[in-house]
This record gives sequence, C-alpha cells and structure tokens, in this order.
Amino acid sequence: MTAAAIAPIEAQLAAGDATGARAAATAALAAPTLDTATRIALLRVRARAHERLRDFRAAVIDLEGVQALAPADARVANDLGIACVDAGALEPALTAFRRATTLDPSFARGWNNYGNALRSVGRLGDAVDAFAHAAAADTAYALAWANLGAARRETGDVDGAQTALLRALNLDPAQRVAVLALAGLRREQAKLDEAAALYAQAAAQDPRDANAPLLQGGTLAERDDLAGARAAFEVAQTRDAGLLRAAFARALTLPTVPESQAAIDAARRGYADGLAQLADELPGRARVLPPDRALDELRWSNFLLAYQGEDDRALQAAHARNVDAVVALRAPQWRTAPGRRVVAGSRVRVGFLSAFFRESTAGRYFERWITDLPRERFEVYVYHLQPARDALATRLAARADAFRHCPRWRPSQLAPRVRADSLDVLVFPELGMDATTFGVAALRLAPHQCAAWGHPVTSGLPAIDTFFSCAAMEPGDAGAHYTEKLHLLPGIGTRYVMPGMPAPSADPLAGLPAGARLLCPQALYKIHPDDDRRFARVLAAAPAAQLVLFEGRHPALTAKLAARLATACRDVGVDAAARVHFVPQRAHDDYLALNAACAALLDTSRWSGGNTALDALACALPVVALPGRFMRGRQSAVMLGMAGVPELVARDDDDYVRIAVELAKHRDARETMAARIRAGRARLFDDATPVAALAEALAGFASV
Repeated sequence: MTAAAIAPIEAQLAAGDATGARAAATAALAAPTLDTATRIALLRVRARAHERLRDFRAAVIDLEGVQALAPADARVANDLGIACVDAGALEPALTAFRRATTLDPSFARGWNNYGNALRSVGRLGDAVDAFAHAAAADTAYALAWANLGAARRETGDVDGAQTALLRALNLDPAQRVAVLALAGLRREQAKLDEAAALYAQAAAQDPRDANAPLLQGGTLAERDDLAGARAAFEVAQTRDAGLLRAAFARALTLPTVPESQAAIDAARRGYADGLAQLADELPGRARVLPPDRALDELRWSNFLLAYQGEDDRALQAAHARNVDAVVALRAPQWRTAPGRRVVAGSRVRVGFLSAFFRESTAGRYFERWITDLPRERFEVYVYHLQPARDALATRLAARADAFRHCPRWRPSQLAPRVRADSLDVLVFPELGMDATTFGVAALRLAPHQCAAWGHPVTSGLPAIDTFFSCAAMEPGDAGAHYTEKLHLLPGIGTRYVMPGMPAPSADPLAGLPAGARLLCPQALYKIHPDDDRRFARVLAAAPAAQLVLFEGRHPALTAKLAARLATACRDVGVDAAARVHFVPQRAHDDYLALNAACAALLDTSRWSGGNTALDALACALPVVALPGRFMRGRQSAVMLGMAGVPELVARDDDDYVRIAVELAKHRDARETMAARIRAGRARLFDDATPVAALAEALAGFASV
C-alpha cells in the first residue's frame, strides 16, 4: 500500500466519517505485507479516527504501536501523550511528554503539552518550568506564554505572570487563555474595570463559553454594578443551564455598600425570594449533571449577607437546604459520614481546611489552633487551598503532620482527598468567606465537622455539627442564632500573638488637616448606615476631629459610602468633604503605624473589629465600641473589658458619641486610656487557655 492509497482514508476522516475511516484503516492494516512507514501511517490515521469517536483508550493502543515502530520520533511521543490525557491516564501522559521533550528539547508544543499535564496533577512548579521551556523554544508561541503566565499566577508569582501574559497578548491580542488569566490577575489586584472588560472580551470571543460571563458578572458585582452583573449571569445561565453558580449569583448577589437601611431591607426581601426560586429550579438544572460537576457547581458563598447585621439563621438554612438537595440528587454518597477509625492508642486525627492560611485576619487568628495542638494527642492535617505559600503557611507546613497543598482545587477534587485521610474531626475556621470551602463543607468528609467564628455566622449546613465561638462574646440567646451546636471557648478563643510594633516613621497621614484623627479601619461593607449617624454626631461635637477610613476595592464603592456619610454629616451640620478622609489600603506594618498616628478607633456595631481591635490595642490605641446584637458585633467590647478599659464600651448611641468626643477633644484622656491599655492588654495575647479548651473539645468529638 502506498501513500496514495492511504489518502482516501485521510479524506474520509477529514469529511467527518470517522467510523468509515476507522474501518478502512483496520482493513488496510490486515494486509499481510506492510512496510513500516505504511503501518505507521495507518495506525496514526486510525488513532485519529478513534479520537473522533471518543474511543481514547483505542487511540492510546494504536499510538503505543506507532511509538514501538518509531521510538526516536518526538512527535509520536507527543501524540501519545495527548491521547493518554484524553483517556484520563495522566501518569502515562507525563511519561510520553517527558519522552517527547527529551528526544527533541526544542519541541515547543511538546513542552507546552507537558506543562499542561504537569499542571493537571498539581505539579505547578514543574509546569512553570515546562511552559518556560516552550516559550524559550519558540518565542512567538503565544499559547506557551499564556500558559506560563497562568501557571505563574497560580504559584503566586504576580509579576512573572503579568510579564508572560502581556507578552502573549502582544503576540496575539485574541489569545483567550491569556485574556482570561490576565482578567483573573487584574481582579485580584482590584483593577475591576480592566478585569470586567477582559472577561467581556473572552465572553464575546466564544459564544459557547458560559464561564467568562459568569466571571464578568462576579467582577461587576464587586463594584456594585448589580444590573450589569445580573445581565452577565443571565448570559452565563442561557449558555449553560447546568451552571448552577450562575443561578446562585443571579438570585443571591447582594450590594457591597447599600445606600440605606431601606436598601438593605429590600435586598434581603429579594434574597429570600431568590432562595425560594432556587428551591424550585435547582433540581431540574442539576438532574442532568455528572456527579463531580454537580459538586463543583456548589461553589457559592453568601459572604455579604452577614455584614448587614441581621439574624441570618433562616436564610442560611434555606440556602443550605438548596445545596443539600443537589448533593442528595446527584452525589448522595457524600451525605453519609465515613466510619470512625478504630485504632487502639492512636492520636486524634484532625484536619483544618481553609483558603486563608496566609498572612491575613483568619490566618493570624487560627494559626495557633494548628501549631499548638499537643502532638502527643493529635495528628494534624492541613489543607491549604491557595497557590502561594507565605511565611504563615510555611510555619503551618513545618508543624503539620500532613500538609496538603491543593491550590484552586474544586470540591470534586478535595472531597476524595480529604476523605481518604480518614480524619476524626474536620475544622473549617472561617466558613463562608470562600466559595470552594463552603461547597466542600456541604459534604460529609469526616465523622465530626466544625466551623468557627473566622466568619461568625451560622453556616446552616446539615454537614456541620459544631460551631466554635467565644463564651464572652456571645449574647445570652446565642444558641438560637446557629443551626450547629454551639461550643464556647474561653478568652478570645485563640492564642493570639501580639504584633510587633514597626519602627517610628514619618506621619503616615501627613497632609490631612490638623486635629484628632479618628480611625475606622473596617472594610466598607462592614460600615452600616447606623454607624454613619454615630460618626457624624462625633464630628459635629468635636469640631477639630478628622474621620479616617480606607478606600474600597473600587472607586464606586468609596463614592457610595462617601455619599452616605455626606448625608449623615449634612443632617448635623458637618461638611464631610473637609472632615472625612479616605486613604489607600496598606500593608500590615504600615497599617500599625497608622494606628499609632490616630487618637482613637471608632468601632462599628453590626460587625465589630476583631483583628483590627487587637491591632489597635497592641498599639495602645483606644477603641470606642458599642456591642451589637450578635457575636459579630460584640468582639471589640469584650476585648476592651479584658484589657481593663470597660469605660470605652458604650451603653447606647449617646454614650458612644460621648466617649468618642472625650477622646477626640482631650489629649490627657487619650493618654490615660493608652496607659491603662498598655497595662492590661497582655491578658488578650499569648493566652494558651483557649487552645487547651479546643483540644479537649476535639478529643471529645473524636471519642463519641
């Protein structure tokens, strides 16, 4: 048989008749005498026919035959690797791509495919090296640069990612991998307008892609363009009815900075209506999804709901019922708790899973839960969901018995990994801040599962048995606020290290008008309209005081809060433009220096300071607090009492204004309070009692 005789089979395949081409190739291969070149050609065309028919295992077998006949051909090894990936055989794929790039180190596409395979098995560092080889081998290969940028982003190399992605787009402005990865990078950098435009570009490039408009909608929502967000979510949902995340987003997206209490009330009514709508439509949408896809579509978190400061138990429970219904329908095996380990004399095996094991509020709060559990009693597993590993994560890795790095893993990937570790107890320190973590927490991965007050609101999830909180911070009726069983810890609930003070530097607020600086360092979504009115009254009664806040993630958010504050100030005769100042966000050490330059911290009552209050007290900065109804509004007040300055805890709005004005007007009052804070703040820091109580609780859960 000659090449001319093979041409009709190639044409048949090109015309879309894969079945006929496969049959013809099979018949030709049965000829008793075929030269090696012809056999190779027929096996390769039949392998392509198998691939068209999605018989990937048969394609692998044929290409293995080709490789045996042409062992020095790098392109054959590359084709075999691609077929192995399609067949789900990742280790053989890695072997094939490694062979291809060894045979031909200048084979750019082989290196690129090798990088994709390495990335798919979680070997991100090796994937970056492979993509770098691909880009070096062919500097005009836009896809290699795009993949290099995307992989660098996943490892936390922001500068390297940006360089590679911009190089890819310079070569090919329509390179979708680069467009999407750069959009994600810009979103992380709070460059929301650019990110939204890039996602819109990607959505327009491929009308079949539902994920791009979903991400576009999420980005628009972050700048409170809710109409634009919902329109994008509708596009995503239309393109893929199984994209449950788009259904959640369309029904449950909330404003970041509401214009008023009336706006909050309206948003909550709409939210309740959205939950009811989802209860009707989710089962139909989920019914056709493969089980793993159904689990991955549960990546949604009602993050902003809790910051409105209302009782969220009923709404959280309704959302949890919707989520659990999807699990019951498509993956019911994940609703049954695994059996308990029965190993005489073994340590309690406890896992901690989070996307915030880094230098952050949650990371600093819960680090010592992990590092300080006595290892003679506990075997500690850590599941770290973020790409980068900073100093805090490195400390956790060094102390953990097992450190599972699962960067950007989906619930369907995490669930079997966690369950295979046969934990006795699984702990989610801040459930509700990350969408993936919330989806995982809906599943039964350990006999006993716990949430904690890193996000101090009930999860509503039936798979969460216990909620850890602080005894002194919870009100008397706290049990009614949670669907989980409440377990209360002493003190501030953790062993918190007092931050070291930065060296004295130039005034971090130079340029602001003279007068006492009153700091409200909270994220804008934590500031309630009730707080606006209190702040305005303080400014009216202390004419020289200046209010200092941080800018939001987008100018539109800052403008919305500024408008709200301006209205509250105008009502009491204060010129907000001259007295209210928004400053850029800053690194932690710089933030501590800013605390030291202020006269007092004005706490918010619906969501009080936790980490911010501890930082302020470490700086001996007086904090004015008004306890709210729920634990999330009571943390600062308890800390002030423990530090020996209960006079800073107000009884009501009038008392709050009185205390703040006294501090703003009188340096001696500030200095007296600062001295008392220095004398008493040690009671807040480095207290081993809460972790000891945690250990007893975890041991008890494991023994039941």
